[in-house]
Amino acid sequence: MKVALRQPHTGRFKFVGTGWSWPIFLGATFLGLPLFFRGLALWGTAMLVLWVAQLAAPHVALSHGEIVAWALHLIAGGLCFYLGWRGNALAARHLVACGYEFAEPDSGDARNAAQRWGI
Repeated sequence: MKVALRQPHTGRFKFVGTGWSWPIFLGATFLGLPLFFRGLALWGTAMLVLWVAQLAAPHVALSHGEIVAWALHLIAGGLCFYLGWRGNALAARHLVACGYEFAEPDSGDARNAAQRWGI
């Protein structure tokens, strides 16, 4: 289910899902781009740094490079799972902090989404 959020000053709408985020789960390890597109710059930067560390690990840590690379892959996988699970809620909280409001605040979908997102 997607819920509409509206910026009252500009009238611009954003639609945010309430459940699992497949785009974030599948794409977060690719430079953190889905996170940056949703305004989650801190998480996007963390995934970008992790991506660079994964590329550099085999070359920097020569004696234990493979172990370090596997550890970084496990960390990235765990973060992708977490962000897939909570990514929509994080994006919705960011939009609300930026002044967006529910387009239909009295609807059942909006109340359900606010409860799931902790808003």
